[in-house]
Amino acid sequence: MWPALFRIPIPEWFPEFLKPAGGYFPIRMFGVMVILGFLAGTWLASRRLAKRNIMTSEQTFDFCFYLLATGILGSRLCYVLQNFSDFEGRFFRIFAIWEGGLVWYGGMALATVFAFWWLWKHKLPVLVVTDAIAPGVALALAVGRWGCFFAGDDYGEFIRGADGNPITDAAQAPWYAVQFPVRGTTESWRFAYTETPPSHAAPYFLHPVQIYMSLKNLIVFGLLCVVGARAKRVGMITAAYLMLYPVARFVVERWRGDADRGLDVLDTGLSFSQFFGIFPFLIGVMVLRAAKSRPPETTPAK
Repeated sequence: MWPALFRIPIPEWFPEFLKPAGGYFPIRMFGVMVILGFLAGTWLASRRLAKRNIMTSEQTFDFCFYLLATGILGSRLCYVLQNFSDFEGRFFRIFAIWEGGLVWYGGMALATVFAFWWLWKHKLPVLVVTDAIAPGVALALAVGRWGCFFAGDDYGEFIRGADGNPITDAAQAPWYAVQFPVRGTTESWRFAYTETPPSHAAPYFLHPVQIYMSLKNLIVFGLLCVVGARAKRVGMITAAYLMLYPVARFVVERWRGDADRGLDVLDTGLSFSQFFGIFPFLIGVMVLRAAKSRPPETTPAK
């Protein structure tokens, strides 16, 4: 775990209501990994789009940058709506995104709306483009999710012993268990920026659910590559992503332990991500049916 790389002193003229605690602006590993994931996904998407003569590398970078920006905005708005009471009387903290607080599906929803508008404006074929960028999205998330691990965010459930109690003894913890330090109890200032609350920090051992989510995205990425190598109809890769991601996320949510994910949405017994994932899955089914009705291409969609 490495929550912050370094920190920058805040000048006196900086607005008081936006100043981070401690008087420093941290450069967090979460942001670094998001940028690395963005670059990896954009690189892959640009190669695939250029191969099909849809966009140049510059156009792809612009498009992906706008997707990232709208995705972060949507993720933040969704988090604020889920935790609105935390911002009562401190409205300006909504903009303090460096303090954490993003919900992936909120970003996905807003970025999808923007993508449709942008592609329509530039008169580009939607499904051809989404087929090309879907593997890049999976790769970007596989890299970016390590940022959650370094930050101690989206932490997993307690690993429990045979007696049902959380394990606190390293000798009893399984090899995959992780432990996050309590904020402010270590010598390094970096751990002042951990997102793990004391209730789930040391001495407790947790499921490394952030790594589970990274591996989940790698699996989705691999499956999309397989589909792309065989698919001969436009939309097949897009449909596969819309169906595979929610299923994989549904499974991994089983080991999530953070309260931010929301529990028992609309008395369904599902977390927010599990419930919301139903909609892209159903859209994926519809895209799949529409893709199958199209005539096959002469070359695979990869």
